[in-house]
Amino acid sequence: MLNVIDLTRQLVDIPSVTGEEKEVGEFLFDLLETQGWDCLKQEVTSDRFNVLATRGQATILLTTHMDTVPPFFPSRDAKDFVYGRGACDAKGIAAAMVCAAEALLQEDFSDLGLLFVVGEETDSIGAAKARELDLDCSFFINGEPTDNELVIGHKGIVSARVRVDGVAAHSAYPEKGDSAIEKLIAVLSSFNEIAFPSHSRLGQSHLNVGKIKGGSAANVVPDYAEAEILIRTVSDSKLYLRLLNEAVGSRAQLEVLKTSEPQEMETVEGFPTKRVGYGTDIPLLRTLGKPLLLGPGSILEAHTADEKISKRELLEAVDLYQKLVKALRRR
Repeated sequence: MLNVIDLTRQLVDIPSVTGEEKEVGEFLFDLLETQGWDCLKQEVTSDRFNVLATRGQATILLTTHMDTVPPFFPSRDAKDFVYGRGACDAKGIAAAMVCAAEALLQEDFSDLGLLFVVGEETDSIGAAKARELDLDCSFFINGEPTDNELVIGHKGIVSARVRVDGVAAHSAYPEKGDSAIEKLIAVLSSFNEIAFPSHSRLGQSHLNVGKIKGGSAANVVPDYAEAEILIRTVSDSKLYLRLLNEAVGSRAQLEVLKTSEPQEMETVEGFPTKRVGYGTDIPLLRTLGKPLLLGPGSILEAHTADEKISKRELLEAVDLYQKLVKALRRR
């Protein structure tokens, strides 16, 4: 039988920053094929693919993503934790799903599937492509760090780039130029005045200015400036886009990068539930079946400089995934 701690470390030690998932995909494909699964590499781009593993007709699918945020750093073993990029988000989850599926096969559960996708951390290109798979599942269990609690609702996303053009000039004669950075600051400040909606169960909307760049030198009036923003949404993305466009007006160009709607998921008796503020691939995967969301690890550890996952939670997740599949099978 596979060991979830060892498998987590093996997966973490394969770099797979978004766009570079090929090697970890090959590893999972080879591992599952060796274990007797019917495996498929679903091409997403010329050098990226999703991995699908089935035993017969999959009616319940376990799925998570293979990519991580940068930078890569390898695994490190400690008494209670496994450290490393992706340990929490989401390679420990992938390891727990594989181990749970292997255990279920020992009990003659032959209607299972495993799906590992690329690109979740950026544009969800793998999940979008996965909708083309010939699957007819009743349920799918998506894996993200949920502290091993069943998530029944999460926020959506509106991501956009705001760009402002100006006129370059020598900074000794600012009247000859037009500062794009000053204009961008004014636009971003106006976002604080927008009355974004709140939700009784999902809570408040939140806008984050995550990235800013512009200009060429401290002694040059900047001729361009841009910022990337991301809103955690609790209502229809069209409302947020309308509010942003009204605030920007003709002062800047607004380029929409990604939208994803808030989600409500399935509940299962006996499993503790909660709602979370982050988004997942679930909106794009809904065509595969009814969604559930559960995984070991804390979202507060994901993307951090010292990312880790509890060994206890990994072992617990192997058991929880088995119990969840059995509960869904009885429906």
